[in-house]
Amino acid sequence: MDQLSTVTKALTVLQAFSHERPVMGVSELARKLGMGKSSVHRILSTLLEGGFVQKTVDDRYRLGLKLYELGQQVVHSLELREVAHPRLERLRAETGETVHLAVLEGTDVVYVDRLEAESTLRAFSRLGQRMPAASTSSGKCLLAFGHIDSVDAVVATGMPRRGPRGITGAGVLRDTLAKIRTEGYSVSVEEGSAGFMSVGAPVFGHDGTCIAAVSVAGPVMRMRPDRVPVYVGHVRRCAMEISDAMGFGARRRRPTAS
Repeated sequence: MDQLSTVTKALTVLQAFSHERPVMGVSELARKLGMGKSSVHRILSTLLEGGFVQKTVDDRYRLGLKLYELGQQVVHSLELREVAHPRLERLRAETGETVHLAVLEGTDVVYVDRLEAESTLRAFSRLGQRMPAASTSSGKCLLAFGHIDSVDAVVATGMPRRGPRGITGAGVLRDTLAKIRTEGYSVSVEEGSAGFMSVGAPVFGHDGTCIAAVSVAGPVMRMRPDRVPVYVGHVRRCAMEISDAMGFGARRRRPTAS
């Protein structure tokens, strides 16, 4: 059985479960799908190991929590983008530069929304593009305000220099992230590519965790050093508005015990 066939059959097994038949045994699944019992059992064993199915006390199977977790990630990403998009439009209008909404996946940032600058000279990026987290302002925000394990993973996998001023040392990265946590924003100048810079700020969810980052990016010839505080103000405001819309505002306004 080749890998593609195995994956297809595994998906077929998962889709066999329904509201009407949420729990089934190997024989039931084999009959319903017209597959051999040994094949079904082998697929279920693999799915069980990954948490995609669970075994009941009577040796039958039901869908596992791993599928719920994946589904929640999809819903969360869609909700995040829907909430963020109009605020990103405003940020682009304010700055005139390309704006991004990014999330962390492993040691990379992935751009889940992007609005291009109107200028012909703009930051090169695309929707869905992956970039090493340590080389972007949004990635550094996600690392600074995320779990320490993510930082350790970035250091462990190495940090090849992408731009002429990219961070390649673990000590420099950790010092930079500490500064970002203190200041509440990140600036990257020619770290991802030559001639471009970006300013990023973290987005927080209802539970206070950093779920995304907003950034504005453009050529250094337009995003001059004297304008950086202006970009920081716009980006931080945009990120906080998205955070509040995702439920973080209620947490910030919650009274503390005296």
